Amino acid sequence: MKILHLTVGMVQTNCYIFYDENTMEGAVVDPGDSAPSILKAIRDANIQLQYVLLTHGHFDHILAVHEVVQATGAKLVCPKGDLWLLHPEAMGEFRPWARNYAETPVDVEAEEGTELAIGSLTAQYMNTPGHTPGSSVIRVGDVLFTGDTLFRHECGRCDLEGGSFEQMLQSLKRLHDLPGDYKVLPGHEGLSTLEEERKYNPYMRQATGK
Repeated sequence: MKILHLTVGMVQTNCYIFYDENTMEGAVVDPGDSAPSILKAIRDANIQLQYVLLTHGHFDHILAVHEVVQATGAKLVCPKGDLWLLHPEAMGEFRPWARNYAETPVDVEAEEGTELAIGSLTAQYMNTPGHTPGSSVIRVGDVLFTGDTLFRHECGRCDLEGGSFEQMLQSLKRLHDLPGDYKVLPGHEGLSTLEEERKYNPYMRQATGK
């Protein structure tokens, strides 16, 4: 699996494009803005985009969805618990930041255990509420696309509508308890590994009582 990493938008959202190097089939995770840059990366690598995968529905992770879907024909996948966040009125105070946001029909409403085949790769959704009700981690091989659930030495904020710190701690414990190590590719800021987070993330340590 090959992974491309772009940082997009005014709040510096991490957008990832991953693909099977044999079939060149791929997916983009959280196209938060800057559609032209995302589409250029897809074209330059000759990726056949199959899916647009959302970890959750906040505005800074979805602003480029419509343009990417329109240009590539990819299917849009959104956690079922966050479908309400895709409506412009749900953006509330952040609506002015969304500029010309266009709502896009969802093709797959992801739930716990939803799996999507992308070439020889399998993307599996894990429901990890706390930041939002539908917040999810997408597991692909030895990689966790953690959205705004798990950051490097941090976790996502829980004070927005639908957030719950209690649920966040439960989700962090679930990630902590996964066997083995994973690369952690979060929705903002630097990359990490699950083993590093087990050792140094204060919220994960709180979740596990360590």
